[in-house]
Amino acid sequence: MSEVSPFPRRMLIAWIGAALLSFAASLYFMGGGGTESGVDAVGPSAFSRSAIGYAGLADILRRIGIPVVKSRYDALTKLGPGGVLVIAEPLPGLAGVGGVAALAQAPAALLILPKWLGEESQSHAGWLAKAQLWPTGVPAPVLALAVPGASLVRQDKIADWTVNRLGVVPVLDPPVQLIRSDRLRPIVGNADGMLVGELDDRGRRLFVLADPDVLANHGIARGENAAFAVALIEALGAGRVAPPNVVFDETLHGYVAQPASPARLLFRFPFVFATVQAALAILLLLWASLKRFGAPETAPPPLAAGKTGLIRNAAALLDHAGHRPVMVQRYVQATLREAARLLHAPRGLEGPALIDWLKSAGAARGVTLDCAGIIARSERRTDEAGLAACARDIYQWKGEIVDGPSADSRAHRRVAGRGEEGGGRAG
Repeated sequence: MSEVSPFPRRMLIAWIGAALLSFAASLYFMGGGGTESGVDAVGPSAFSRSAIGYAGLADILRRIGIPVVKSRYDALTKLGPGGVLVIAEPLPGLAGVGGVAALAQAPAALLILPKWLGEESQSHAGWLAKAQLWPTGVPAPVLALAVPGASLVRQDKIADWTVNRLGVVPVLDPPVQLIRSDRLRPIVGNADGMLVGELDDRGRRLFVLADPDVLANHGIARGENAAFAVALIEALGAGRVAPPNVVFDETLHGYVAQPASPARLLFRFPFVFATVQAALAILLLLWASLKRFGAPETAPPPLAAGKTGLIRNAAALLDHAGHRPVMVQRYVQATLREAARLLHAPRGLEGPALIDWLKSAGAARGVTLDCAGIIARSERRTDEAGLAACARDIYQWKGEIVDGPSADSRAHRRVAGRGEEGGGRAG
């Protein structure tokens, strides 16, 4: 009998095609096929590979075994012991104010002052078309938020660094931004100002880097600037406690993501594609299960008709009530009385006297089974295997004592005896 599909062939092909297209779209968007809006793709972020970005710094730190986190939300919770929060070139807007405010809560932080304004190239994605200096009125308010009273200067000529606690000499092109402040302890500086200054506020350490060129992508490969960057991070404590984290707060550059519960993610792009697929599959299953796709199968009757069904139902009721031992005992006694009747046992024999007579008759006829042993086992066994063995043995005993033992019955007895011994040991 051939099965008929509940769907027309064309509709089935269309559904399969739609499911494959939906699955491919899910993979594309979940794999980054879409573009993020509101982010500074070529700005001073750890995601940016432009000249003024910090992807190179993040890659160097990761290669030497320092974990790097590019945080899109709640950066402070990701620091861990010995971690360093990096606030790279915040602008004096709302995002910049929030980033500078986080410095006061981080045990160790690095603030990099802004210097360059980049314009994205239209012909090469991720490149800069041009870059120009911010006026000093842009980085100065950021510096004042972090270190009140500090001032910013730009120098065309830089003398040797008279103070260099990092031990690595950076390479910078003019104009070089420097900080002047009585509240900062110079880490790297000279008489003109500080390239790196430290503010220690009640156990919280803040390093302020005046000129970002030493760490940005376009300058980190020059001279010993890469070693200078590593020494700067390690001096803040990232190399002292394992495992350290260097956390770049990227919410300042538009990379913002809010943590969502798994239930809410099901209805957000691009996971909504998978939700739609699951909903369609459920609808198709319900559609295929409707009554119009065929009459329901006839349920079997609760009670089977006929003698066989009656016997099975009665046996099931007795078994459910737990009467197996009583049934077997009565079957054994009934079989003994039936055998005594067929063998014309004397009238009035009952109990042990009847059993002794049957044993004598069995011995005279060459019976291999002991009816007294079967009776004793039926009275003490309660397990299913033992009771079944008793019923089988008394049936075999009756056949031998009435009709005489045969070769087949003796072979069957030897096999059953071995099974009974194993069952007895197991019991």
